[in-house]
Formats: sequence, structure tokens, C-alpha cells
Amino acid sequence: MIECEQGQRVGAYHDGELPEASRAEVERHLRECPVCAAELRRLRRLSDLMRAAGGAEMPGEVLARLHQSVDMQPKITMLHVAEVFVAAAASILLVSCVWLWRISAAGADSGQIPLWETAAVAPQDPSAVASQEQLAQWIVHDLSRENGHD
Repeated sequence: MIECEQGQRVGAYHDGELPEASRAEVERHLRECPVCAAELRRLRRLSDLMRAAGGAEMPGEVLARLHQSVDMQPKITMLHVAEVFVAAAASILLVSCVWLWRISAAGADSGQIPLWETAAVAPQDPSAVASQEQLAQWIVHDLSRENGHD
């Protein structure tokens, strides 16, 4: 692993993948950076070794084992990924339905209106909006009922 910022471009330079302007830039950098120059020398030696190895044939038995081990590797296909997403979506849907059913069943079993709904529609205290005269009439009316005068 090269510790220089330009290090990743050395491999592309070696492989001839850079445009001319970038090649000139990397060549200037190689003259100034011993780390990158050493990396380029290492890549060139590796290329020479690979060329020298040439067309070495792999024995049929080794090649067959290699193919077999590759075939045994688990393959993640788009179908498998889709199956996982469908299963996750179905699980979320099931949990949501059960949760909503339990909430609606809990509200229906209690037979009570939730406090927040009653507060929104509850009548206001008559004394808060009644005039002095109306308040006096209600008091007289209540006292009359208690004494049996109604």
C-alpha cells in the first residue's frame, strides 16, 4: 500500500491507462517521489516475472478443483435479493396489521371515549360564560328543585 496521494495513479501509469496530460504529471511526480518511483520499479519487475512465466499450463486436476471451488461459492442473485426484500416487507406489513388490530380492539373494549376527544367537545363551564343574571337564575332553579318546589 502506497502512502503517497499519487500512489494510486502509478499503477494506471504503468498499465498505460492515463491520458497524455496525466502521464506527464505522474512522470514529474515520479522524479520527485522515491516511494512512487520504488512502486513503479516493483510493478515493472512483477510484469517481467509474469512475462517470463509465459504460458505455464495449469494441470487439469488443479484447474478442475479451482472450477469446483468457484462453483461451490454461494451466489447472490437478484432473485435472492428480491426474496429477502419481499420477506422483510411482508414481515413489516404483518407486524403493522397486528399492531393496528390490537390498538383498535383496545379502544373498542374499554367502551370509553379517550380523554383527548372528550376535552375537545366537552361543554364549557356555565359559570365561565354565563352572566351574573343567568347564574342567579340557575342557582334559584337548583335550590327550588332540592326543596321540592319544581
